[in-house]
Amino acid sequence: MAAAAIASAQCHASPKETQKLLPWAASAGEIQWTASQYDCKVDKNVPWLVVSVMPPTTATGGMGVLRYTIDTNLSPAPRTGNIQLGDATIEISQAAGPKPGMAFSPGRIELKFAPSPQAPKELTKTLFVGSEEPLPFSAKLVEPADWLTVAPAGAGSGPRKQQSFVVTVKTDKLKPGTNQAKIQLEADGASNSKETIPVVVQVGDAK
Repeated sequence: MAAAAIASAQCHASPKETQKLLPWAASAGEIQWTASQYDCKVDKNVPWLVVSVMPPTTATGGMGVLRYTIDTNLSPAPRTGNIQLGDATIEISQAAGPKPGMAFSPGRIELKFAPSPQAPKELTKTLFVGSEEPLPFSAKLVEPADWLTVAPAGAGSGPRKQQSFVVTVKTDKLKPGTNQAKIQLEADGASNSKETIPVVVQVGDAK
């Protein structure tokens, strides 16, 4: 390590660019450079970056070429890595990848209820939400409804790839005819950060 550091310090490199800002998709490029000697040591500190170097020669007019290839950034966060060329540092920055989508099922909740002395006091449905990346899922009523509640299924909180919510209909609060409400799903960091689920409960005649 000490020998490598001395070699890098002895090689004074002058890259044409010391910073590159690249899109999230996989790409490749090159940076021209000159140096006080032809065998400048090259180091990189990131696994998503591949580097190859063509040293300066008389055929290229004393100009070297550093070629780089970067992988697709599938993370929703930007990332940065450094290439050490002799005593010069080249910073490679890559934009954040596309935001993950929020998927959910069902897209609409429809129930039928027939009042009777034996009828249940509550009806429940499970609402499933998920994404390829951990997200902080939440669900709430768009407008208050005394006959409807929505709550997370199970304990635990914080970002996750899957989340279930229990939708509960209080049958003794229902009115004859059509009862309607909406549930709003939210997930910060998703491409579709807000979605609305209609809830419709049709109440028949009492028996």
